[in-house]
Formats: sequence, structure tokens, C-alpha cells
Amino acid sequence: MQVQAAVMPEPGQIEIREFAKPTPADDALLLQVDQVGICGSDKHMYLGHSNLNFPVIPGHEVVGTVAEIGKDANQVMNVMGGPIKEGDPVTVVPGSKNCGRCYYCLRFPHRPTLCTNRTIYGFSNCEAPPHLTGEFSEYTYIHGNSWVFKVSEGIPEELRVLTEPVAVATRAVERAHAPGVPQVGAGYGIGDSVAVLGCGPIGLLVIAVLRSTGAGTIIATDIVDSRLDMAKHMGADVVINVGETSLEQRLEEVQDLTSGAGADIVIECAGLPGVFAEAIDLVRRGGKVIEVGHYTDSGSVNVRPHQICNKDLDICGVWAYPQIQFQTALDFLERTQVPLKDLITHHLPLARLEEGIEMLGEEGVYKVVIEPHTS
Repeated sequence: MQVQAAVMPEPGQIEIREFAKPTPADDALLLQVDQVGICGSDKHMYLGHSNLNFPVIPGHEVVGTVAEIGKDANQVMNVMGGPIKEGDPVTVVPGSKNCGRCYYCLRFPHRPTLCTNRTIYGFSNCEAPPHLTGEFSEYTYIHGNSWVFKVSEGIPEELRVLTEPVAVATRAVERAHAPGVPQVGAGYGIGDSVAVLGCGPIGLLVIAVLRSTGAGTIIATDIVDSRLDMAKHMGADVVINVGETSLEQRLEEVQDLTSGAGADIVIECAGLPGVFAEAIDLVRRGGKVIEVGHYTDSGSVNVRPHQICNKDLDICGVWAYPQIQFQTALDFLERTQVPLKDLITHHLPLARLEEGIEMLGEEGVYKVVIEPHTS
């Protein structure tokens, strides 16, 4: 049997190719891909902003069904909610298990995203068998070095494909918790004011997580009114159009909303260097800036180091998430009352992947979902 997959031979090109359907090794499984979301990183890859060894089968925001499973897979893989069997709905963490041997694994095991030897589905060369290393494909080969999470029946089917981006969003909010004494204003806590800069899919999911975890005033900024409307739909209290206001006006409005102090927490989700500089302006003294938007290098910006010192700021980066973050994401999806289904605006077959990538970022487009087994 042949399997169709979308291959990116080089940036700016997508080809539908056929590969032999592999049989999983004893420690592996073959995943039928039911849905896979298009991530902003897929568009960066398409535009040539990622340093990868092409050709690549992209795609990493997957939910699917176990099609075949090796006899030792449940013992070798890190399986959460298992054991799993053929026919079970699962999602798979893009990043593999940590190597346990590199400098970072040995010294900082609590920060698994620092491992230098992890492989990542959707970002690896696909020339060698079993080829199916990404998830814009009818099937994906899940090797024994993977984290697999069984999906609870309590999670609505339409939300399951959001697991990976929700893992990013929940990690961003959890980074704001440190050092964990919100009663004295140190770390995110119930009632805190939070400004979210950038209302793409990740920014909107961050707003949803904040609304669900007891944030006080949530302020959202963007340049597109329809995105700001969606931000309010996800739980933002106040929205500000950056294209219609000056920095001074935005600073004044945020201060008016926060007793003259500035936001307790600012989470930068736009991925633009100038927005990072604005985050430093908008946060209060002793506050915290979370930088999640710059997955790729989009340039530099001038900042005043004195401002960071004078405000006594904590600035935290977010590089993906620990693998166990998927459990946090699944728990959130099962319990949240925020209408996340409204973020999924398009469903496309595999043959229209290139169209889906190109439309990403257009007004009214939030999450585009590829369904490889539909036409």
C-alpha cells in the first residue's frame, strides 16, 4: 500500500508524493493522521526562515488513530493514559525523548527543551526509510523514542487538534508563575493584570488560558480589528489597535487600567522585535515579561538596559515546552469553557496544504486544519 504525504523539497515548494506504507518495528507504531494543524513555524519553513536539511515532510500538530503498534511499544515509548492499542485516539509530542547524555540533560534535567539531541517530527529529513517523519501525511511513523498521549473521550473531537498549540500557550502562562509568591507581587497569580501583545493563534490561546486561570484585567493588542474581536471572544477585557494608537497612548491606557503602574505580566506573542521592546515599556516595575513569539530570528531592536534594571524586571523566554506539557494541554481542553472551536476557521484536504500555508496570517484565518483522509 502507498501512503500520500506532502513533501517540502525546498522552501516555497510542496509536492504530494507516495511512499510505501511501513510496518512498525516492535517498539514503534504507525499513526493514521486524522487531523494536523498548520503552525506558524510551518509557514516560516515554507518561506525559507528555517535552517533545515530538506526534503522535509512538515507538520507536527497531530491527532490521529493508532493503525498498527509494535509488541513492545507500550513498554519502550513514554505512553501517558495507556496502554494504547490499535484504534485508540492519540496525540504525539513533536520532540522525542531526551538523550539523557548531553550537557543540558545531565545538568538541567528539569528543562528538557534544552536537549541538543532530540529529533522533532515535521522538521527532519525524510529521504531515508521509513520516510514518514512529519504529519502532513496520511500516516506517520512514530518511533520508540516518542511521547504518546491517549486522548480522553471527554475532549471534544473538534478541539483535539489544538493540543500542541495549547501546550505552547499553557507553558507561556506557567513561565509567568515563577517565583511563585503572587501574594507579594512576585509571579503570576489570580487577579493579576496581563497584557498579551499579538493576537494570532498562540496569543489567542494564551488569552484563553489566562481567562481560565483567574487573571484579572486582560489587555490584548494587535493591528487587526477582527483579531481583537476574537481576543474579546477568548476572554480579553480590553483591546487596543496598535495601528490606530501611538506607543504613548497605549502606555497611558495600560497605566490607567492598572492604577498607574503598568501590567503585572506582559506576554509577547507577535514575534516582532519592536513588540518585545514595547513589552518592556508596558510592564510595571518588578513585573515579568514572557517572550514566546520569536521562534525564528526576525531581527533585532534597540532596548535600554537601564530600563530593565530600573524596573527590576524578570524576562523569561519560552522555547516550546517539556513533553509532559501535553498532559496540561489535554486537561485544559477537557475542562475549559472558552469557545476554542471558533479558532478553527478552515479544514482542508492534504492536496491543499500549500494553499493553507499561504493563507495563514490573513485576516479571518486562525487555525487551518489539514485532514489527509478527506478530499
